Amino acid sequence: MGSWASGLLLVASMLLAASPSTASPRMISVASGPDIFRQKLASAPGKPFVLDERSGNALGGENIVLAATRSGALDVAVLTGGVVSSVVPELSVFDIPFLFRDEAHAKAVMQGPIGSKIAAKFADKGLVLLALGKQGFRHMTNSKHPIRSPADVKGLTIRVIPNETYKMAFQALGAKVVPMDFPLVYSALKDGRLDGEENPLTTISSSRFNEVQKYLTLTGHFFAPMAFVANREMFEQLSPTEKEAMIAAAKAGAEATWQAQVDDVKLKELRAAGMDVVEKVDRQAFVDAVKPLDAEFEKRFGKELIAAIRSTP
Repeated sequence: MGSWASGLLLVASMLLAASPSTASPRMISVASGPDIFRQKLASAPGKPFVLDERSGNALGGENIVLAATRSGALDVAVLTGGVVSSVVPELSVFDIPFLFRDEAHAKAVMQGPIGSKIAAKFADKGLVLLALGKQGFRHMTNSKHPIRSPADVKGLTIRVIPNETYKMAFQALGAKVVPMDFPLVYSALKDGRLDGEENPLTTISSSRFNEVQKYLTLTGHFFAPMAFVANREMFEQLSPTEKEAMIAAAKAGAEATWQAQVDDVKLKELRAAGMDVVEKVDRQAFVDAVKPLDAEFEKRFGKELIAAIRSTP
């Protein structure tokens, strides 16, 4: 535990000693998330929470963090939507390629009635969806050649999140798809087991994929939400005030992700690092290549739901 969290514990202990009737603050283990999310949790009215960030930081990949949150080994986590949708299949409707026109469209859907309807599906999985934020549009990188059309994807060995919708989309594009947990990706790109991968620009930059990938293509094929989730059993033990404080902190953290506009900066960094960037692609050709999946997506998620998402202003 950091000195800051230790200090909070010490102060809480002193207050309890001076006033035995005061409720003891609840230790909450947290993995990842924007700083403002953790700050809001720690400073909630009445200071009901003390944060323990050790557990999540030591766990490893997102799938492990998700499993720990479901089991109760971890209380709260902020995870890529495409990872969470592997256990909450209804969330995977947001993984449909080329579903969203832009970030504003995605936000309107996820914070509206459709997002609320999908949030109700988390309970059976031992989770509570506190809020949905933005990870962003995802783009392709590879070490072989520039990608401008689906024909350029064909035959490339591409890593995707272990997620059926992601897998289906890249198979439709002709790639050899390798589902792989994120911590393994850099080394697999470096030693040639993978030709490429797909991620938001922030992840491509922070993970230094420019060191092992020459080509970046701004396909924007998926839009990835960030899911702020809590263990259901822990959440249900909270008082109404504590629940309200946790949800408010998550919404503040989610809003910070929606407001963040860093793609231009990250793109400039990746160019400066030597990546060959293809900004304009034959988008319609990519849309057409994945169109044969429409029937399967409609079967999985419902034609009306997909139409409602597409028509959301």
